Amino acid sequence: MGVPYCIVKGKARLGTVVHQKTATALALVDVKPEDKQALASLVSAANANFADKEDIRRTWGGGIMGSKSVAKTTKREAADARQVKLK
Repeated sequence: MGVPYCIVKGKARLGTVVHQKTATALALVDVKPEDKQALASLVSAANANFADKEDIRRTWGGGIMGSKSVAKTTKREAADARQVKLK
């Protein structure tokens, strides 16, 4: 999508950008011409530290099932093996 993002430690740090106590999210819509260079450096730092790093992105799963799921799967596989054996 090409949208630069970064994760900020703490709502208070993000709140200092908008001159509030805390802020949960921040979207920059309009930028003054004199601040475009500062925004460009901020975007390049955000892309280098967050968006371009593959190891930071969360990977879900991992194939480790709980004991109940393992028991259910083995029971289902045993039933399927019996069905194949009968045919």
